[in-house]
Amino acid sequence: MSLDTATGAKAPAPLPLQYVSIELMPIVGGRFSVAMQATLLDEQQLEFVGQDIAHERVDTIEQALAVIRQNVAMLQAM
Repeated sequence: MSLDTATGAKAPAPLPLQYVSIELMPIVGGRFSVAMQATLLDEQQLEFVGQDIAHERVDTIEQALAVIRQNVAMLQAM
């Protein structure tokens, strides 16, 4: 059986973060939808790559802010 992975290969370096988009949308019933997407730069392919970070439905603005804070803190730790 042949595998296409090299032994001892290193994981590729993370792509540089360019910006984060945050969408806060009201939905039926007084709830909110929070969506976050990061845009990264693939320097080898010279293209931007979109990556979904979060997509949640919450009951209050405070919960929406908590989702944003949690995911921004995760991005800072990278």
